[in-house]
Amino acid sequence: MIEPARAEGVEYEPDAVERIVEYTQGYPYFIQEYGRAAWNIAEGATITRADVEAAGAVVEAELDASFFRARVQRASPEELRYLRAMAHLGADALKASDVAEVLDKTSEQVAPIRARLISKGLLYTPRHGYAKLTVPQFDRFMLRYMDLDTVPPA
Repeated sequence: MIEPARAEGVEYEPDAVERIVEYTQGYPYFIQEYGRAAWNIAEGATITRADVEAAGAVVEAELDASFFRARVQRASPEELRYLRAMAHLGADALKASDVAEVLDKTSEQVAPIRARLISKGLLYTPRHGYAKLTVPQFDRFMLRYMDLDTVPPA
């Protein structure tokens, strides 16, 4: 992001880069999207923290409409509820039993759902008994996308 911009005569303020890295957590596609949005908003040869802050809503809306929407379209209603329960608990790796508790189920009851989400690439297991969403900000999207007890229509 920094070098391609520099090659075009544009610089990023260090705290602008810091904010982009914080939001994207280093996820390459998100860096690309954020860089593009900030570039389009910036009025001069320097992309500022203010430009990046202004671009945040644009990036979030674009990711919601395309990237995240494509992910939820691959999930069944019970898988969506599982993802939403995870989002309710936060972005960290979560114990299967904690997610099951939010859903008022046992770990054994939700194990097949969790396995399907792993198979679909929506979750991964960083260590035994834990699962984590595969992309940053997906938890925040799920909180915006649906309530725990209401699955949006396909």
